[in-house]
Amino acid sequence: MINPKTFGLLVLCFLMLQFSNISAQENKKNTSTRPKQNSTNIKSTVVATVGKEKITYEEIEKAYSKNLAKKNTPFHLLPKDSLLDFVNLYLRYRLKVNDAFLRGLDKDPNVVEEIKQNRRLLAETFYFEKKLVEPNVERMLKYREFDAQVSYIFLQFPSDNPDTLPTYNRALKLIELLKKGEDFGKLAKDSSQDRETAERGGLILNFITGGKVQRPIEDAIFSLKVGEYTEQPIRTKFGYFILKLNKLVPRTKVKGKHILISVGPNRDTTSAFRKADSLLNLIRIGADFSRLAEENSDDPASAMRGGDLGGWYSRSSGLETSGRFFTTAFEEALYSLKDNEISKPILTEYGVHIIKRDSTGFFNRDEDREELKRLYKRLYYESDKKEFIEKLQRSYGFSIETTTLKKFLSLVDTTKTAMDTNFLKTEFPSELQKSVLYKLQDRNFSLESFINTLKTKQEYKSTSLNTAGITNAISKLVYPIVIDEATKNLEEENQEFASMIREFRDGILLFRVEALEVWDKLKFDSTLAYQYWEKNKSKYKTHPSYELYEIYVLSDSLAQAIYNRIKNNEDFEELAGQFTQRANLREKKGFWGKVTTRESKLAQKLFEMNAQAGQIYGPFQFDDGYSIVKVSNYEAPREKTFNEAIPDFATDVQEIIQKNLLERWLAKAQKQIPIKINHKQLDLVVDTLKKTSTK
Repeated sequence: MINPKTFGLLVLCFLMLQFSNISAQENKKNTSTRPKQNSTNIKSTVVATVGKEKITYEEIEKAYSKNLAKKNTPFHLLPKDSLLDFVNLYLRYRLKVNDAFLRGLDKDPNVVEEIKQNRRLLAETFYFEKKLVEPNVERMLKYREFDAQVSYIFLQFPSDNPDTLPTYNRALKLIELLKKGEDFGKLAKDSSQDRETAERGGLILNFITGGKVQRPIEDAIFSLKVGEYTEQPIRTKFGYFILKLNKLVPRTKVKGKHILISVGPNRDTTSAFRKADSLLNLIRIGADFSRLAEENSDDPASAMRGGDLGGWYSRSSGLETSGRFFTTAFEEALYSLKDNEISKPILTEYGVHIIKRDSTGFFNRDEDREELKRLYKRLYYESDKKEFIEKLQRSYGFSIETTTLKKFLSLVDTTKTAMDTNFLKTEFPSELQKSVLYKLQDRNFSLESFINTLKTKQEYKSTSLNTAGITNAISKLVYPIVIDEATKNLEEENQEFASMIREFRDGILLFRVEALEVWDKLKFDSTLAYQYWEKNKSKYKTHPSYELYEIYVLSDSLAQAIYNRIKNNEDFEELAGQFTQRANLREKKGFWGKVTTRESKLAQKLFEMNAQAGQIYGPFQFDDGYSIVKVSNYEAPREKTFNEAIPDFATDVQEIIQKNLLERWLAKAQKQIPIKINHKQLDLVVDTLKKTSTK
């Protein structure tokens, strides 16, 4: 029998991993209007030119899908005016980039260096996405097409003996018995050390799908055919598994309803079945299922919803809303029905059920992909990446000269780090400095250069001066060389990456040229600003303002008593100094100073009351208390002066200046780099795609 603590670890290792469903970040595509594959060639039609650059319809369409939020509407189905607006917007963008090339900005050393630095980061990310993330996610996504019912035999590693070979041999013997025809369930019951599942012949009650169990288990399950078992033990952290695939069914989700007739002290099973039969007869002659559930079901949570089970349910994930699983008998009955079909009475531990299956749903592949991508990156990516890098290093001839490493370690204090400047215990022999410490791609790297790195580069200062620390530091130095080598031909090998780098380069060029022609010239023009104000000054007015004193208290009765004293000619300010409970205003005798309706809710309240100078108002409820206010001065709204209004319209003026600079620049650029739209070709492509998408 496995002890509870060990069994908890086993469950962590093998059984369902609970992950929140993550909604896909991408917009769902409208497949009903997606052009058929035979429309690909027409999209390569050149529909415009910017100077010597030819612009295809496909290029514009891709830009639209990347940059516009309304991706549910395919580009070719946009209204003609909207389509042309985007075409012109894209051509202006290409005009700017072409102007940058014409100026030679692509050869600017700063631009070249910026592209080079960022290319490595982009290449590394893209490379591992293609080599690791996408293949692994697609593999799990393939598994997600199915729900699997599995049984297993578990043999635990002994806690008091690090030798796992005896456990492995026991697993092999059980597999040999299976090959000779022994029953899997009987062997599981007799031999599995997970006694909970052993009692069921090794059966796991819940179905399994991609991304729900640890990877070695998952890979083994989905490599089997129904009825097969693993012919090699599957090793995990806690022991060996022998797995058997019992069922493999398409992964679907269903919605349903039920009526529960509970069994208890006041109703035995026979009576429950009798009542269920009578309800079922009523349903068969036309009674409303939901109404009967509301009136008769002993499951109060679903009864109030007309028997609704609470949303979509799947065999491998349970209810979408809670993750809760139904009992095996209930689940089997629900999935055995067709949509709108009603079951015969079904007995479970809760009582007798009448089940109705309402509808069948299918999972969104894009949402699953995003969820599995996050799961993979969280659980497996780093270890896979480490293993992949080690293989790359070996393929490029990487090795560490252990003799040199041992000599070096014999001369240093291995309890220190490279941060300690006196880490050498003795004088460092010059011949040892020239010795090769590691090799990569037929290049030799000396111990001297490595020590210089430890001393001069901040990121290596924390290196521990022991075998593990030095090895890690060398791997860190080798890593960028390996990545550069692995990705050096990425543009030629992958069109997607080539496009990404071009877009990145064009983005840098766009920023540089636009800075030269617009942003660096964008200065506030006071003459233009004054002209703008003269035309629009009636729009800019001051806010109503009040100079006021306040007595604020929390008690209605106290406020009324203070107000009565004011009416009896006691000094308002003296009373404010005694009683106001507003923070920091007692010493100011309640004086707020000048406040406007824009910044003060109290001033807004007075304005709504049409308050006038020289008057006292209150008490009235305000800020969870009661206020009495004396207005000493009031200034009505007036037209702002030019200087007062500048903050209000400065942004508008800047936008005018920016637009003027931009238009002058583009008009000048277009004289050298003409833009031309071939409307006939554009219309032909759009019309063809419209016809194709409706077939």
